[in-house]
Amino acid sequence: MGMGDTVLPLNSSKLGTKEYWDKFYQLEQQNFAENSDDEGEIWFDDADAEDKIIDFLIENTSSDDSTNELPLSLKSTSVIDLGTGNGHLVFRVRSEVGFRARLKGVDYVQSSVDFARQILNKKIIDGDVEDPDSNIEFEQLDFLNLPENSENQGWDLVLDKGTLDAIALNIELIRNGKSGVQLYPEAIRDKIVKLGGIVFITSCNFTEDELRKIMDIDGFEVWKTVKYPVFEFGGVKGQSISSIAFRRTK
Repeated sequence: MGMGDTVLPLNSSKLGTKEYWDKFYQLEQQNFAENSDDEGEIWFDDADAEDKIIDFLIENTSSDDSTNELPLSLKSTSVIDLGTGNGHLVFRVRSEVGFRARLKGVDYVQSSVDFARQILNKKIIDGDVEDPDSNIEFEQLDFLNLPENSENQGWDLVLDKGTLDAIALNIELIRNGKSGVQLYPEAIRDKIVKLGGIVFITSCNFTEDELRKIMDIDGFEVWKTVKYPVFEFGGVKGQSISSIAFRRTK
């Protein structure tokens, strides 16, 4: 099991292509240039998913490193946001959760990174983000194709809000006869998250059970889940958003 072997692939979509997202964030930059209050779209906003993520992090973060009861610490936890887009989640993690250590947003589309950096610069000028002590950075990165001993290894907390969804909308095989979804868990385990670290995934395309199956490889265990309002259609109950925090155990 694992690596998406038991999860039916999604239908291919333009939302799974780099070209689509490059054009998307070029347009977002144009809109921002015309109106600096327009910081772009917030994914899953109608489901309050980002609020749920922030609340979950606050509940599971200690104010210092003196306790082992909680795995995350405001003082020392390093955070990487995969598929950061406009960086909105990164900024909320800093301002509302209060993580003070290294904070990075990465995206495989350069126009996304450029847009997030423009917003960061505006926030610094407006005084919304401290500089040079902000420890916030944005970088163009294809984490599914990182070399061995990547400098991006060793993060305490890995956030993914909708990036696995986008990866799953491209069903082309990337490497060794595997799709992006199949490469995803090993890439995160081996080249991103530290031993004992947390990978917090939020999806609108996969159920909790499907997320568990995708991440069912040696070295990950489910740590906690987030509950969303349940809907019922045709006698079948479900929820439109799924969030699971996995811990790397080996």
